[in-house]
Amino acid sequence: MRDGSAENFPPWPTPPGGGFRCLLEAARGLGLRRGVSIRSSATREDGQRRSFAGQYQSFLEVDTEARLLQSIEACWASASSVNLPGSNVETPLMAVVIQRMVESHAAGVAFSRNPLAPGRDEMIIEAVQGHGDGLVSGHRTPCRAVVLRSGRIQLEGGSRPRSKLAREAPWEEVARLLQQLEHAYGGAALDMEWAIDRRLKLWLLQVRPITALAGAGILPPAGSWTRKIADDLWADRLTPFMAEVMLAHAPRFDLSSIARRVGIVPAAPALAVVNGYLYVNCEGVRRLIAAIPCRLRFKELQSLLPAGSRLEEVPAPSAWTLLRIGLGLARLPLREPGLLPWVCLDRAPRNMERLRARLRTPARPAAGAGTATDLIEILRADLETLALIQENNQWPYSHATFFTWLLRWWAVDRMKLAGTEFLELLGRRGNNVTLRIEQWFRGMAARIAADGAAGERFRTEPAERLARSLPPELQNELDSFLSSYGCRSRHRTLAVKRWIEAPEEVVAILQSLVRHGQTGAMPPAGRGREASPPKPLPAVPRMVLNLLARQTGRFLDLREELRFLLDEALLHLRSDLLGLGRLLGLGESILFLTPVEIERLAGGRLPLAEASRIAGERRERFNQPIEPCAFWVEGRPEYDLTIDGTVLRGIGTSPGRATGRAVIVSDPAAAAIRQGDVVVARHTDPGWTPILSLVGGLVMEEGGLLNHCSIVARELGIPSVVGIRRATRLIPEGSRVTIDGGAGRVIIAAS
Repeated sequence: MRDGSAENFPPWPTPPGGGFRCLLEAARGLGLRRGVSIRSSATREDGQRRSFAGQYQSFLEVDTEARLLQSIEACWASASSVNLPGSNVETPLMAVVIQRMVESHAAGVAFSRNPLAPGRDEMIIEAVQGHGDGLVSGHRTPCRAVVLRSGRIQLEGGSRPRSKLAREAPWEEVARLLQQLEHAYGGAALDMEWAIDRRLKLWLLQVRPITALAGAGILPPAGSWTRKIADDLWADRLTPFMAEVMLAHAPRFDLSSIARRVGIVPAAPALAVVNGYLYVNCEGVRRLIAAIPCRLRFKELQSLLPAGSRLEEVPAPSAWTLLRIGLGLARLPLREPGLLPWVCLDRAPRNMERLRARLRTPARPAAGAGTATDLIEILRADLETLALIQENNQWPYSHATFFTWLLRWWAVDRMKLAGTEFLELLGRRGNNVTLRIEQWFRGMAARIAADGAAGERFRTEPAERLARSLPPELQNELDSFLSSYGCRSRHRTLAVKRWIEAPEEVVAILQSLVRHGQTGAMPPAGRGREASPPKPLPAVPRMVLNLLARQTGRFLDLREELRFLLDEALLHLRSDLLGLGRLLGLGESILFLTPVEIERLAGGRLPLAEASRIAGERRERFNQPIEPCAFWVEGRPEYDLTIDGTVLRGIGTSPGRATGRAVIVSDPAAAAIRQGDVVVARHTDPGWTPILSLVGGLVMEEGGLLNHCSIVARELGIPSVVGIRRATRLIPEGSRVTIDGGAGRVIIAAS
């Protein structure tokens, strides 16, 4: 380009050949004499992640052959004149689009999501008289309307029309077109340019993603959503398959049917999945809080509401509401006997055995055998079993939560005990599958350490080699362990191998225990805790306290057993999917398809190439690190404020103080953990338990009082702090940190 103006280019001589003649003929067919528009379409613009709209030159009302060729050359030249960040390519590839010029009576832009609040259920449409180039360039002030998905139109500044344009603009027609395009683009947030001509015919000029929202990925529904309950329910990131399954099963375990029976209208939907992470509807939480008398509300309920929401602003229930809910609760045991704690404790073990037997019921073909139809039927049966497990888990999980909060209310609010004493009550030694697994690891490590040759091999050889060449006696022990507990893994997500698929992970954990001498009996409870005499209490309050602590412990043990049954079901699902993946030619990528897509692929209604492309794109997104925020409010993320100088504040879930080297851990089997280290991680799963006897303390980005990490840490006497968002980024690897599990603080020493 010379000075950026197409008019200053000399006439473009037509070279020999028919290329330019074909171009000119096509332009004449578009109505060159009446004018055409020249637009760019470069490799850097209008993409899923960046747009750079308006950075290259466009030309309107081009009505001669000479101006047409000059404008095309000027548009191409602008590609090298604009220096855009984020690309290693000096000059992008650019196509030039020639469009028929619309003689606009009005024109504008429309957004299928409000860019400032993308979670709201609304579209934004702007319009100006004549051409829309002045609006796009920012030189003209538009008439603006907010169009709700229900069809209601709200003009900027009020509902009364203020101008002829406001009355004549095709708001409804533009909104319908925008919704059709959004559906065609798979629900993506879109930015559209439109125009109406003198006959009021609507023209679509251009459509592109709203790239400012690309970082948010899949946006949540309207309203407020919290991770504060969901991270205890399911901390791991969900694959697309499990995300669809969780949302489909939600009405069977989210207590919404129970709420209706007692007269509380649940929020719908109760759950959402954003970027693979599960969230709970804050409106549902508010409605439950509104059913509790103010004096009985735990102050910790405030943490379930987003910033700016106050617990005291949630209205108190009326006398009539309390009466209606009370009558509903009185009748509920007739329909839901599990509401009664003693009935729940009696029935839950029998239900677990019944569901475990159901998991073994489908006749599973040998590897490489069976048709796609057979495997689909087995997958459906296992999905129904998973739903039944989740349905049967709702009362035990609810009782564990209720008794934990009730114990805290009695101990801290009524008896005025310190928070550390409450955590010590929660940490009384339990009896559950997770602790039995931990004890097996310590016993095996002791036997290996006592055998000179085996101990030396475990201290020096790589885990992969050891797993392939164990002595027969140890191999038999490992096989027996895997047959009973092989459904466990370091993370619950279906994309991660289970121990039975990766025995080298079990061997690597044993190696860590052997190298650091953590063998034999369970470590004493209270390790890392400061001795403090319990506050003296009268006999009756102390008796009530002990009774509540025992009941809470029983439900926490039951919760761990139920989690193990869930792990067994997930192992079956992973096996089903991998079998289908091998049969259908998709391999492990099948884990990133939804159940409907898998059935379409098996039935021949989804081409393998298309399924592979979809799964590959999702797998790539899944493997990109995403930091889940504490809340989504109207489509915007909110993060907990946890930083105070060198002090990070979270939720103390296991009392005691510990100082040690910070180790950032994502895979417990591969981590170089030494005795007394402070493990910093996103979250833990039951598969981490064996290494916890090595560590001096735990810091987790997610979780609460009842997540797995907190329960086991209390029982092993390890100080822990959870709920410190971005802890794996804020705490430097190898730094010296001190954690206070009672106060919920992590102090980073000055470097």
